Amino acid sequence: MADEAVTRIGAILEELSARFELVVEAVTGFGGRVDALRDELFGQFAEVGGQVRFLSEQIAESRRGVAIVREDLGAEIVRIGEALGKARVEFRDGLAVLQSDVAASDGRSSSGDRDGAALHAELADTTKVIKREIASAAETSSKKLSAELKQTSKALADLARKFERFDDRITIQTRDQDQRLRKLERKRAG
Repeated sequence: MADEAVTRIGAILEELSARFELVVEAVTGFGGRVDALRDELFGQFAEVGGQVRFLSEQIAESRRGVAIVREDLGAEIVRIGEALGKARVEFRDGLAVLQSDVAASDGRSSSGDRDGAALHAELADTTKVIKREIASAAETSSKKLSAELKQTSKALADLARKFERFDDRITIQTRDQDQRLRKLERKRAG
């Protein structure tokens, strides 16, 4: 009977040992999956960190571009203001000369018709010269302004393209991140 009890106890111990080995294998497999999941999560966090750094760099680059455009635009506005101021001064000077010529011609015209006709011809010539100079200054200012506006428009178009590329990159990276998260969730559920 004692041998039978020892045999039974031996069989029970062998069965317990086999079950314990199964439990150890299951726990080890579970631990491996937990380690893999942990590693994947760390990888995802590292990737998200990289994306945040990339986005920060892109935002900083865009801000630098906007600041440069603002500076250029401000400088152009100052140049245009200076050109307009110069044209006004030249116009006033020309007008003052014209007025003094008219006043002088009125004083001289009383001395004789011949002198008056000469003064009127001189006045007409001076007026034509002033008009040509004003037209030339206005045309030059207009060309400069047009060129500056074209340059500013080009800079703004470049900036808009950069923002579009930035937006496209963000959209793609967001989609990729969403796909990765869905994949992780499916692995966890499965």
